[in-house]
Amino acid sequence: MISATTLTVIGIVFAVITVLLCIANYFFNKYYVLPEDETDARRNQHFLAFMPGLRREDIEEFHLDAEQWECSVCEFHNLTTKPHCLLCGTRQACRFVAPQTTAPSKLSLSRTSSGNYIQLHSTRASLKSTTSRYSMIAFENFLLPDDLNAQQRNARMRKQWIRQKDSQGRIKWHRRFINSTAIPDAFVVQLISPQVKIGSLSPLPESPRTTQASSLESCSQSPSVQSAWTPLAAVPPNYTVVGTSILPETAASLFEISKLSFPLKYAWFLHQLNDLVVPYDELHLRVKVWRCRVMEEAVENLLSYPDRALCAIVRYEFINESAQDAGAVQREWYTLTTEEMLHEDSGLFLIMNREDQSYFINQNSAYKWRHFAGIDHIEAFRAVGRFIGRTLLDGQVVPMHLSPVILKAILGIPLTFDDVESMDPTVYKSLMYILDHDSVKDLALTFSVTEQRGDKVVELPLVANGHLRSVTDSNKHEYVSRMVEYLLFGRVEDQMTALVQGVYEVVPPELLMALDHKEFELILCGLTDIDVADWQANTVVSSNLEESKTLEWFWEIVSEMSHNDRSKLLQFATGSSRVPVQGFKGLTSYDGEICHFTLKGIPYTCGVYPAAHACYNRIDLPLYPTRDMMHEALSTLVMSDPTGFTIV
Repeated sequence: MISATTLTVIGIVFAVITVLLCIANYFFNKYYVLPEDETDARRNQHFLAFMPGLRREDIEEFHLDAEQWECSVCEFHNLTTKPHCLLCGTRQACRFVAPQTTAPSKLSLSRTSSGNYIQLHSTRASLKSTTSRYSMIAFENFLLPDDLNAQQRNARMRKQWIRQKDSQGRIKWHRRFINSTAIPDAFVVQLISPQVKIGSLSPLPESPRTTQASSLESCSQSPSVQSAWTPLAAVPPNYTVVGTSILPETAASLFEISKLSFPLKYAWFLHQLNDLVVPYDELHLRVKVWRCRVMEEAVENLLSYPDRALCAIVRYEFINESAQDAGAVQREWYTLTTEEMLHEDSGLFLIMNREDQSYFINQNSAYKWRHFAGIDHIEAFRAVGRFIGRTLLDGQVVPMHLSPVILKAILGIPLTFDDVESMDPTVYKSLMYILDHDSVKDLALTFSVTEQRGDKVVELPLVANGHLRSVTDSNKHEYVSRMVEYLLFGRVEDQMTALVQGVYEVVPPELLMALDHKEFELILCGLTDIDVADWQANTVVSSNLEESKTLEWFWEIVSEMSHNDRSKLLQFATGSSRVPVQGFKGLTSYDGEICHFTLKGIPYTCGVYPAAHACYNRIDLPLYPTRDMMHEALSTLVMSDPTGFTIV
């Protein structure tokens, strides 16, 4: 029988040992810096202590019961902690004043010498109602239609078309509103391929989208795929953009998913992506690339991947650089490749809308694109499509701000005259002038367009013998309709077809059917703005930084930085200048698990700068004795090139 005195002594000894271990652990974390070999970060697992063991799809479950507010411009639901809408940037306090309209009672058929077209009756808000609504502007922050910027107009258009069930239970497109009533016709870009019944979103052993290739070289040769500018009414129900039909029960499920809030929709999307990825042990690829020609090699590699490899895990390595890919190299590869693809020198894309800096396909790409391996420009666009699919699969976010026309074409969303405004506002205004004014013949227009092809300017007819047919008041609506087809599709038909084809060689078309074009862009591009409060709230710090002046100085300096400098700092710390769609809580490591941004305090020595461990989103921050010294060090970092893995 152990005496009470003995138990007391044992308890005291145990308590003393516990206290000593805690003290030893405190000084170890504060003053000892673990040696690290970042050339193989996956073998260095001590950083896993900073990871919550969650994946991106798990985060959405935490927001199910969170309070949200609906943006009055784009109808997107945001957390109440966000003062601005994630999609369009509208302030939470603002209210959009849309003209009250009544549904048109019927369609009017206007006959002209050039044929028939359907014209919706313009709706007019009553003066009394409009005056009453506008008088409230004095009391709240209201936005009128003319006040919307390009980003807000684009986001509002995401709800112009929604899918609804008809009386027979078929899923069809429904237009909720129209801006340009004179040209109401709607079309979709439809790829023409053999019809395949697809009943499940899970990958099949042999995918119906592509054929299994026996070698890397043979994979680049794909069956010829065409596309058509198809009237919306001619597209059968339950049809995908690639020309395949899906089973009615699958269409019904996707219809219900499309009505969910974005967090739930995004969680479903991520779960489906996980089912597509080939397990690492079954197949994975290691790719070495030259930084100086990252885009050219990306195009070549993406076209060479056989079917199964398109969904395999890929690890990247920059030649003559020390780092192995544990996440950061892949993020930087995606960022650099995107920037090169969109650069004017590549010849693939051009900034068409200067207001929102969005990119459209370069119609002159056949003469501008050059590749050292002789790959033509159409195959290059197919590689861009595969790149977009791989970006989604790998959960990356890239600075690929494409025109809404391209995004809608990928998703199979109807395109109309209204979409010309988002692509090129100047051309849209010119066409509106033609519609709104008489004596159009004085403009000396014909049913033809001029187009630059290489060094030459050629005239192309919009109809047979179009160069001989003048545009008049009686046929101007037909002329505008022909111009809409040319602007949105005809001039870039081959490039658009290849791009859409490439996307769906990686992901199944059903996966994207539940998304609108702004949700798709949000997943692809992430968040442009860097919210310092969100960054700070989702940061793990070492014990020697907690409640320290060093930590306080760091966030003060970051808050004072310009957006460009914050992007560079984020690039330095994580390998990417963009924030995931879930914010900083969505930062991941190489395996797709959540890996929070981390600040670790290290002893200060003269001349030392912060060191980044971008593979697991960490900065080693010297304990600078003064704020000015830290400010100088961080300023030096953002002024230098934040890319590359030659030092750390």
